[in-house]
Amino acid sequence: MAKMTAVERKAFYMKALDEQKHLLEQRIRDMKEGDLIAALQVASVVRTLVHETGASKPLLKNLTTNYLQLPITLPKIPKATNPPGMSSITFFHPVSAKLTAPEGKIALMTEPPPQETQEESAIGAWWSAIPCAILPAIGPVTRKEMILGLSNKEGGTHVDADISEKYQALLASKFFSFGIAGKSVEPLNLSRLGAGRIGLELLDSIKKNFPMT
Repeated sequence: MAKMTAVERKAFYMKALDEQKHLLEQRIRDMKEGDLIAALQVASVVRTLVHETGASKPLLKNLTTNYLQLPITLPKIPKATNPPGMSSITFFHPVSAKLTAPEGKIALMTEPPPQETQEESAIGAWWSAIPCAILPAIGPVTRKEMILGLSNKEGGTHVDADISEKYQALLASKFFSFGIAGKSVEPLNLSRLGAGRIGLELLDSIKKNFPMT
């Protein structure tokens, strides 16, 4: 079989990007309706788009070799305003959640954050350097750590009980919970809500950087 031409390869990868964008949009809609299990597939799509290993190249790199320099909008990490004796921010997790009615499920809120709370960066720093959360007793958590945990350990792509101590702490986090009329509701699943926000950030970047998809 003849090899694809450069034009055919580009069309192939652009079609794949359009399909991955479609999957991402659908799974985020599911999370908006209270299905947080959809975060596993959000994580799988994000991994496919940006995560590079020795054996595989991310889809965005097949479209542009400098994909790590593509612009992306993300939440600003607030400047620390520390009380005496504290030297760092102890909590930062810019995800909005709500309770659906009448089921009372925890759902992802997908409305854009206020512009003044956002800043521009590059996908490379967004992915593996800038924290998407800073949590008590855990510290900074990068998007790469959160997405690969969901994808490689919790079932987005693989299921593996060999989980790092840091990710175990994230899974066990119970910092916030909701209640309705005095009835307790399950604690917020920070990793899955975080994956939803990460998916929204990447989706916005794809729409801006690849407007034809």
